[in-house]
Amino acid sequence: MKLTRFRFNSRAFTLVEMLIVITIIAILASLTMGAYTYAMRSSKRRTTTGTFEAIKLALDRYEAEFGEFPEPAGKDQMVEFLAGKSYDTSGAACLYQALTGDGYDQIKGVSSPTGSDSSSAASDGKTEGTAEIKNMMLVEVPRTIWTLKNGRYIIIDAFGRPFQYIKAAVATTGTTGTTGGTGGAATPTATTINSTYDLWSYSEDEVNITKKSIDTQATPAISVKWIKNW
Repeated sequence: MKLTRFRFNSRAFTLVEMLIVITIIAILASLTMGAYTYAMRSSKRRTTTGTFEAIKLALDRYEAEFGEFPEPAGKDQMVEFLAGKSYDTSGAACLYQALTGDGYDQIKGVSSPTGSDSSSAASDGKTEGTAEIKNMMLVEVPRTIWTLKNGRYIIIDAFGRPFQYIKAAVATTGTTGTTGGTGGAATPTATTINSTYDLWSYSEDEVNITKKSIDTQATPAISVKWIKNW
């Protein structure tokens, strides 16, 4: 019997072919990650916008109930959220208390709401008792929109960073005098863009996180990525 021998001609990938395959895989991975990142960012913006609208409605309820919008008791309470990046939490702490009814020491001018005692001044993350429930302006407060940071409860956006809130006020920058020394009227300077309050989220912006709403009047490009009420 004569055996037939088969000879297989196998050929390995050349270096160029391997580089082409690796490049194609890298491009596909990049496109996939880019699409995923975009989808996640878009989802967070939509969620933040929803929370933003809920906050505005709740602030309207607060104003209708108490005759004025809440004012943060603190100022420039900077807390680090990202490595080397700190955010002002004074407005977010005020919003948390004003809209949930949990405490009141972060709201300027509020000493003791009806039915409350001094022990309930600080927030504890719970809404209990007649007074706190009565003062709740947000009908539903999902756990995802607030957090505890440096001992203060604050309202946060979907990016995990504090909402920014400033109540409209008029600050005086001094007086204008006359040559006769009789003096003049104080020069008012607006601290907000709106006549009621300025509310915004820095959203995915990680550069202009110390800028205030009033800063955007001179440089509108600052707030391109923000979600804001002006």
